[in-house]
Amino acid sequence: MQTETRRLSPDQLLLDPNNYRFHDLDGYRPVNPTRYGESGVQDRALQFLRDTPTFDLRALRDSIISNGFVPFEQIVVEKYPGDVDRAKYVVIEGNRRAAAIKTILRDVNGGALDLKPEVLATLTELSVIEIIGTEAERTKYQKTLMAIRHVAGIKEWGPYQQARLVVEMYDNEEGAFGPVAQRIGISAREVGRRYRASKALEQMEQDEEFGEYAEPRLYSFFHEAVSQPKVREWLGFSDETYQAQNTDARRTFYELLSPRDLNGTTFPPKLQNANREVRQLKDVVDKPVPLKIGSSLTYVGKASSSLPAIR
Repeated sequence: MQTETRRLSPDQLLLDPNNYRFHDLDGYRPVNPTRYGESGVQDRALQFLRDTPTFDLRALRDSIISNGFVPFEQIVVEKYPGDVDRAKYVVIEGNRRAAAIKTILRDVNGGALDLKPEVLATLTELSVIEIIGTEAERTKYQKTLMAIRHVAGIKEWGPYQQARLVVEMYDNEEGAFGPVAQRIGISAREVGRRYRASKALEQMEQDEEFGEYAEPRLYSFFHEAVSQPKVREWLGFSDETYQAQNTDARRTFYELLSPRDLNGTTFPPKLQNANREVRQLKDVVDKPVPLKIGSSLTYVGKASSSLPAIR
């Protein structure tokens, strides 16, 4: 089997109506390959990709509108045998990208969207890879490609590494969450969370007493903390300085994240699970006398009530 690089217009690309992404969607029915080229079939495939929230086509659109189409992962296609002129190609890999480009161009042609000329130029003709061979060879290649991409998968960076890139883009280039979000293809709200969490961890790194315990693995705890309004308020986290300004609360939080030395014995940090335990904090921190750190984390209030220990 062979592959060739081609330059195609988006109109030449047919979305795969039997895309594996669709198989668990309500309303999905297998489509006979001989009907792939029908406009109704293509419109339905585009609708699935556009309207299913988990596919997040909006974020991909925003990234393309901001940056143009960057083919760091090329679209893979095969010729559509049902087309008399053999000018159509079925998308094997890259249906989300093809759908995003098609919807953007529809909006441009309909007058609903204006693009910079340099961005539009990246969308009118696309570099794609065509697989060439017998039907059996193409089928085998297609299954192997999808298994590598979607089963084994590309290994993403960890959350700390992702956040560091967000911080650099914000501090050194954009200075606002919205433009960073458009470039990356995630929401501005999520960019804000990652930025705040990274800055909060930086603050701990600079702390004279607890800085030695600050390390990248703690990022997820700060991410969860700045995502919980009550915990963020308890810490006095400022969106002007991007630091926790409540000294007592900040110290308590650092203590929960740091190993403890008692009578010559070192004990692990009280907080071990960011998702579960930091979320529990929101039920504790707004009490009159919020936290007592001992063998367990409890609330000591007017009636000496106690909450479930965070172990």
